[in-house]
Amino acid sequence: MKITELNMSLSTSALSNNSKPSVAILYIATGRYTVFWDYFYKSAEKYLLPDCNKHYILFTDSDALIDSFRTKSDQVTALKKEAMEWPFCTLMRFRFFLDAENIIKQHDFVFFFNANTEFLSTITQYDLLPLGSHENLTLCLQPHMFHRNREKYTYDRNPKSTAYIAYGEGKYYFTGALNGGKSAAFLDLCHTLYNNTQSDLKQDIIALWHDESHLNKFALGREDIKILPPYFTRGEREYWKKTSKLMFSDKSHYRFGGHAYLRSETDEKITQAEWNKKNAKRRRKLKFRAKQYISSLLFRQ
Repeated sequence: MKITELNMSLSTSALSNNSKPSVAILYIATGRYTVFWDYFYKSAEKYLLPDCNKHYILFTDSDALIDSFRTKSDQVTALKKEAMEWPFCTLMRFRFFLDAENIIKQHDFVFFFNANTEFLSTITQYDLLPLGSHENLTLCLQPHMFHRNREKYTYDRNPKSTAYIAYGEGKYYFTGALNGGKSAAFLDLCHTLYNNTQSDLKQDIIALWHDESHLNKFALGREDIKILPPYFTRGEREYWKKTSKLMFSDKSHYRFGGHAYLRSETDEKITQAEWNKKNAKRRRKLKFRAKQYISSLLFRQ
């Protein structure tokens, strides 16, 4: 079935008669990234898609998390997945998702959120879901990249990689931290990108920004994507983005142990003193903020 046909069938069946759309929420919490789960889950229950029927699909190696949802199987499906070394823990996420393909197919829509996601205000189906007649997927602009000249986008420039995008190509740069869409379209994305990553690995190639590089190649030239506005998301310390609906927590922060600790590259957590020393004299970056603000006002899909 073609994607356009899937689009039409969904709009006339699953969303008819004022029924609530069903949405599968994908979340990976393996290794030390389990520290983010409570922030994500509690804020999602409060703010994420209150006008939809949600079902969480949790990929984790934590027996404690799995046991905690045994009595809530109608709300959360917890699948045992062992932690992988960096960068395979992010590069191979499409394989994880395909292991839940039969569950995903039971839902109208599916969305993946990065481990460090925390919701700040209400997100309705009209904010997030690709409900337009031409829309199948929803992608989000990379919050630190959208204001830049396109030639400075950090696409993968290796011609040997299946994620390769040549200079002069590409209009947007999307983050890998939030993506989703109609279930059939999203599963097509997962199959394609898993196959592409496997092709690269057979040639000893890893795309520059892993899954994000492959995602941007997949999105290149597509016209069926709903693009979320620039300030839909923000980093934890981008406090000036007052209208943002979700935040990506700072993984370098001492309360999480720091980037290297989360990735199990070290067993030493960064201390508060070390973090304060590194961040005490951060520049205000007014020029950066001004460029982002102007770009957000001029943004048109």
